[in-house]
Amino acid sequence: MNNYIMTKELQSILKTPLGKIYKDIPEVFKIVKDISISNNLIISIGDITTKNLIEYGIIPKISILDFKTKRDIPVDISYNFKKVYTVDNPAGTISQTSMEIIKYLSDIDDREVALIVAGEEDLLTIPVIIYFPIGCYIFYGQPDEGVVVVKITEELKHYANEIIDKFEKKNI
Repeated sequence: MNNYIMTKELQSILKTPLGKIYKDIPEVFKIVKDISISNNLIISIGDITTKNLIEYGIIPKISILDFKTKRDIPVDISYNFKKVYTVDNPAGTISQTSMEIIKYLSDIDDREVALIVAGEEDLLTIPVIIYFPIGCYIFYGQPDEGVVVVKITEELKHYANEIIDKFEKKNI
């Protein structure tokens, strides 16, 4: 099994948001309500993003979180998810186990699912793009800037596959 390890080249590439950044929370939630009405899937990645969505009454199909923000500040999310999965994903990596569980989650019909990450969830946007269907929306935090909203497209899937190929692969 391979773990995918971040490289210096990828650090600079992945600092660029994959979608539009929204600083104004009400604007984000108008978009979410429009998406929800059209019955597209919403995936949230990150604790503050997930917490804000839930507080505004929008429950993502999948929430990927680690109960921390900015690496070590605890975040309290008081919501009873219908199903909870856990995965180890060390900082600066995408573990093979994370890839497998995200692929599994993309194939199930369950909603209100939490994937609790021991380690770091930031890079898991990449496998979400690879495995979830075209038309899904991903919401993730851009620290100190706002929420990034990105719709999965064929072009984005192609880009995510190019990115994953640039990770250093380490056999575990």
